[in-house]
Amino acid sequence: MGADFAVAPDSPELKSILEKQKLGFDVVIDAVGHENIINAGISMIKMTGTICVYGVVGSPEINLKKDKGPYNFNLLIHQWPTRHAEASAQEPLIDWIREGLLNADDFVTGVFPIEQFSEAVEAVKLPGSIKTMLTFDSWSRSS
Repeated sequence: MGADFAVAPDSPELKSILEKQKLGFDVVIDAVGHENIINAGISMIKMTGTICVYGVVGSPEINLKKDKGPYNFNLLIHQWPTRHAEASAQEPLIDWIREGLLNADDFVTGVFPIEQFSEAVEAVKLPGSIKTMLTFDSWSRSS
């Protein structure tokens, strides 16, 4: 299990990678749940590739531009517990953080630069792992 590589969607490196990856990617992951990201992913996947949406899709409808991708592809949307439960929890959580009743850092059990993706995946598997974050600092400095 693991990614061969990861790039930011607005990275100039992505265009170069797509040109080399002539058939497209097996999988594109959208961890935000935004229609524009989903549609951008459609143009990047190969025939029978998969777009995995793990972010909570905020809009009630998604306009898919399926003509931008292969004839057959998979779109998996996983929202847990539900988008309504997730959305309704956001405001109270933000208020508690602002009021000092909750410290967001208490829930982050690991922060890794994207270059240490494999180590981050291993950290997620450990008992007690809550949130593991990836940073893209080196990409922003190089672009």
